[in-house]
Amino acid sequence: MSKQMGSLGLALAMTLGASSSAMAEEKLFKDFAFDSPRSAYTEAKGYYDCSEDLLAPAMCKDDVDFIGHKFTLALVFAGGKLNTVSLISDFDQEIYTNAMTALNKTFMLSSMSDANTQLDLIELASSARNRDDYLTRYTRYEEVGVAAGDFTYTFLEGADTSKKYTSVPTLLNGSADNIRCAELMLTGEGADSALYIRFSFPNLEMEKAEAAAQKPVESF
Repeated sequence: MSKQMGSLGLALAMTLGASSSAMAEEKLFKDFAFDSPRSAYTEAKGYYDCSEDLLAPAMCKDDVDFIGHKFTLALVFAGGKLNTVSLISDFDQEIYTNAMTALNKTFMLSSMSDANTQLDLIELASSARNRDDYLTRYTRYEEVGVAAGDFTYTFLEGADTSKKYTSVPTLLNGSADNIRCAELMLTGEGADSALYIRFSFPNLEMEKAEAAAQKPVESF
């Protein structure tokens, strides 16, 4: 598919560190609270079970409005509690442009990834010899990744941008528990191409995983 995304993505990357540092509430998306129970999302409210399609416990709802477009809303659960919220649509250039613009208002673009590799933009900003070197490496990675058909832009909201970080992991380690992540994912080719926007709380997810790992193992 044709995606006119290079210049827009690059423009957003150049604002790295310039986004708002306001802490996000524990809302994944709008009023969807992290760790809310699956029982809150019922068929009576328009939700349906889409676990088989998403290969995880999930409830979906069609025709949800966001940035002036209709999306399928996908709520994914872990242990019966809401873990991530995704918005899914067929790929459309206008939707892509509007999504990138909306995310950049409060998030900062922190990394890009394809099916096998990741480019950490914070690390790149620290290691690049100069601005031209940064732009060259950024553009080359994006062009190759987008051409492959599966590509993800990862944004973070709530980082303390007054601090100096050398990589995305160091940023996450130095940030509040409720730092929010938004992944803009482009998948497929041609008529099968799709766009996903997935919201998560990586530090809160890590805390839950660590707490689960520390629970005593049941005797058997």
